[in-house]
Order: sequence, then structure tokens, then C-alpha cells
Amino acid sequence: MEIKGDKIIREYKLAVCDDQQCFIDEIKVFLKAYVSESKNKVIVSEYHSGEELLEDIEKNGLDKDILFLDVEMPGKTGIAVAEDIRKNYPDTVICFITSHEDFARIAFDVEALGYLMKPVEYQKLRDLMKRCTTQVQYQRNAREAERQYIEIKVRRGTAILDVEEILYVEKRKNQCVFHMEDGEVLSYMTLKQARQLLDDTVFCTVHQGYIVNFHHIKEVKSNSVCLGKNREVPVSRRNQEILRKLHMKKIESIRLNGNLAPECLHEM
Repeated sequence: MEIKGDKIIREYKLAVCDDQQCFIDEIKVFLKAYVSESKNKVIVSEYHSGEELLEDIEKNGLDKDILFLDVEMPGKTGIAVAEDIRKNYPDTVICFITSHEDFARIAFDVEALGYLMKPVEYQKLRDLMKRCTTQVQYQRNAREAERQYIEIKVRRGTAILDVEEILYVEKRKNQCVFHMEDGEVLSYMTLKQARQLLDDTVFCTVHQGYIVNFHHIKEVKSNSVCLGKNREVPVSRRNQEILRKLHMKKIESIRLNGNLAPECLHEM
């Protein structure tokens, strides 16, 4: 997502799978018109058989938000492809392209959001894209809400923590302490269990027994990281240089465009 003026520009990845190039080209032309009208960004990938699409998914995973599948293709039909995809990606938004008007029941069976009749009409595609992007955005918001809060074990049951307020997590014997902006929360769970709850694009293990929220790091010293308000956490020699470079990269990213680059934590 990016912002231009007062308009939010959202990006959607879409795949069109059809054995006839003319229909793929037609949809791509209409999608360009949709992009111009909606001001959203749509990245289109094309596939010419169900097998080609499934092979790509098996090799690289499914990174598409929306799939347009032709029902009648040689080999695997669009229905068969949708059934295979649903096994591992139940939330992917799937739509069909068909020449048959009595298609609604079949589409319902594989939880398709909708379908387009051939020859495709721009208004129908535009209306369907509006429904698709609404569904994708709903799923994105739900995932973001899940990342924002975590539920941890405490003495008398569980507690809900706002992830943004977690500064770092410290191991204490077979328990761990969540150090928050306004205090501490002792959790009856191991540091390993806590690590599994935390987003690895935000939290990083800086030392044996310490997990730090990368967003809260103010300074990386020779053997510790400073989190502000006289809070320091030890950092191992192995991680110090990597963390220092990532911290400088974060500062530069914020300086240039106001955004963090959390994916860099995968380097640790």
C-alpha cells in the first residue's frame, strides 16, 4: 500500500489462467482500464494451463491475491485446479471464466467469489474486481489484527498483549518476561513458545534468552542494544555487526520514505 495525496493506492497480484491467449489479452486490456479508473495497482501474471499454474505454486508458493481460472482447459480444468488450490490455500480469492450460464452451482462448490462470461464485458469485470479487492482487503485487515495482539499464558489464565508495546522478551528459568512500555508481564511459557507467537519480521533474537522488538531499538552498541529510558539488552558478538547494519538500514529507510524495512530481519 502507498499513499498519493489523499488517495490510498493498494496493490493486488492477479493471475489469469486460460488456454486461449486472446482471452488473456482481452482481460489484461480491461484490467488496465480498471487500474486507470480505480487508481489501484494490479500486477498480472498469465498461465496457459492449469498444470502450469499448479507447477508454479508448488515451486514458489502462491503469492497471488486473486485467480481468474478458465473452466474448460485441456488437461486440468479450472474446477480441478481450484479444488487443488483450496486444499492448501483456502482463503485465496478465486473467480472463473466460462462460456456456460448454468455455472453458478459449480462455482459455489469450490467457494468461488464469482465468474465472468465469455466474451468478457468490462463492466462485469470491473464489478467483479470491486468484490475481489474488497475480499482481499478484508483478509489483509484480519491478518493485520491477528499480528497486532497475542495471547500469552499467565498465572491466572491468559493475557492479551499489544505487540507494538512489547519492547523485549527475557527468559527466566522455564518462564519468560514480556517487558512492555509500561511494565512487565510474567508468562508461564518458554521463550521458544513466545518466539512462535511473534512476527519474525519485527522481533529478533539478539542474545541467548532475549528477543527484541526491532522497531524499538534506539542504538546498537558493542555488546548491547539500547531501547530507550535506560533499557539495554545484551547482544551476542555474532549478532552485533548484523544488527548494527540492519539498524542503520532502518534509519536510512525512515529518513528517505518514512517506512521501515522489517523483512531484513530474516538475515539474522
